[in-house]
Amino acid sequence: MATQHDNRKEYAAALREYERGTQILLDALKRMPDGDRKAALRLKAIEYIERAEALKRALAPPARCAGGGGRGASAAGGRGGATGGRGGAAAATAGTGGAEGAALRSQLDGAIVSEKPNVRWDDVAGLADAKAALQEAAVLPIRFPDLFQGERKPWRGILLYGPPGTGKSHLAKAVATEVDATFFSVSSSDLVSKWVGESEKLVRALFEEAARRRPAIIFIDEVDALASTRRDGESDASRRLKNELLVRMSGIESGVLVLGATNIPWELDAAVRRRFERRVYIPLPDEGARRELLRIHLGETPHSLAPSDLDRLASRTMGLSGADVSVLVRDALLEPVRALQAATHFRQGADGRWSPCDARARGAQPMQLLQVPAGALATPDVRAADFDGPLKSVRPSVGRDDLRRHEEFRREYGS
Repeated sequence: MATQHDNRKEYAAALREYERGTQILLDALKRMPDGDRKAALRLKAIEYIERAEALKRALAPPARCAGGGGRGASAAGGRGGATGGRGGAAAATAGTGGAEGAALRSQLDGAIVSEKPNVRWDDVAGLADAKAALQEAAVLPIRFPDLFQGERKPWRGILLYGPPGTGKSHLAKAVATEVDATFFSVSSSDLVSKWVGESEKLVRALFEEAARRRPAIIFIDEVDALASTRRDGESDASRRLKNELLVRMSGIESGVLVLGATNIPWELDAAVRRRFERRVYIPLPDEGARRELLRIHLGETPHSLAPSDLDRLASRTMGLSGADVSVLVRDALLEPVRALQAATHFRQGADGRWSPCDARARGAQPMQLLQVPAGALATPDVRAADFDGPLKSVRPSVGRDDLRRHEEFRREYGS
């Protein structure tokens, strides 16, 4: 609708629809899985945002345009007005003080994790190297500041990279739980604004607020979406955002750690990659880690699995990521429920609770699960056999080509 109004030179109506449409698109991008389609739509959203900003400037009263350089461009001058003029860029390099700074800080309040996520190091299976690197960079400098004096300085930037579902965000939550610091958790959608120049201001405000609340940790999920390799034809808004991120990471304050996570590290801009001083590979879990994951995900659910059963299951789940193992366990936990739904006969035990049974068993009564009185059902334990069906249907979510690319990146750029 916006582009139709725009083509008919109905610029006021076009502006309204651009603003409405880009907000819907940005909201949708937050829920969309990573991939080429998401990246393409994000670029399209930036293009529409720039056009909306150009229309907004052209439709503004003359008094508001005074001294604005390229701001006086006519909306009828075509789409070049979206990227023409440096007024937005100049505004983006201004400070974030006063009312504007307060508004930006208020916008960032949602990124601050005020409550501990309650994820301990022990809740993260395996990943000893990553835990050690994070403790060295985030925990020790805050708990034992006297250790880091003179030329012994903590890391200012750590990149967690690896296949999806291997626990990168889980590690970040463990850091937030374990350290007594302000924890900012942001993604690309939090820092991409629908107005030209606002994204750079948000990045600047984020780092300034982190410096103000030191010690602080900035966790940027999907950092590749913000700082992918610069290419020909890239929008000015995207370039300005990357430049601002580079500037802020170069001059990062003492007491602030930038923690990034990505599933596609080879897409990162080389300059951004260099500013992550430590690059830690988060691989697929090994057999010991998969066994621990099975135990963690079973949790307090009543089960009859012996340690030998967990060992056997761990060996049968080779190639699965941590997220895959989680899905497997959830599927297996539902197997007893499915058996209850399929049962045609139940009998009442000495404790008054009903459990499924064979039609020929003593005391068997023909009834369906929903006919069992509420609160009178005997909860069955999860057995090792309940994993047989899910194991046949589960498939690894990480392909061999992806693993190969991660290994190549680790050999070339990993720490």
